[in-house]
Amino acid sequence: MLISLKTVLPELQESVPAFVMDPEWLEMDGTYLIFGDFARFICSEAEVPQYVSSEEEASRLSQVKISVNFLERALKDGDHEIHDLVLDCLESLVSCDWIAQIKKYFGPEISALWTRHLSRFD
Repeated sequence: MLISLKTVLPELQESVPAFVMDPEWLEMDGTYLIFGDFARFICSEAEVPQYVSSEEEASRLSQVKISVNFLERALKDGDHEIHDLVLDCLESLVSCDWIAQIKKYFGPEISALWTRHLSRFD
């Protein structure tokens, strides 16, 4: 199913229910603002593994994997506007202290996008 700006927020909410969207931004159709919050959410979730004893526990407690999986699916199934939205989200993640933890969940679509546009930050 093609993901568009019209469908991306419901898709995000269904895929990552732990991420709570700001109701004001939903009312004003602030999709880019919401994705900025989503990037901050992913970054904060990437900190979780620093405080657990195993990778299994980290995967169970952290929302990074399902969040990155959603971004991967959005790139694969999204139109050009969704690609721009995901790129904007990744640009926000560049400054995350836990980006190495996040990058290990990148799939082929995100990895390719990162390489094309953000590899200078590696």
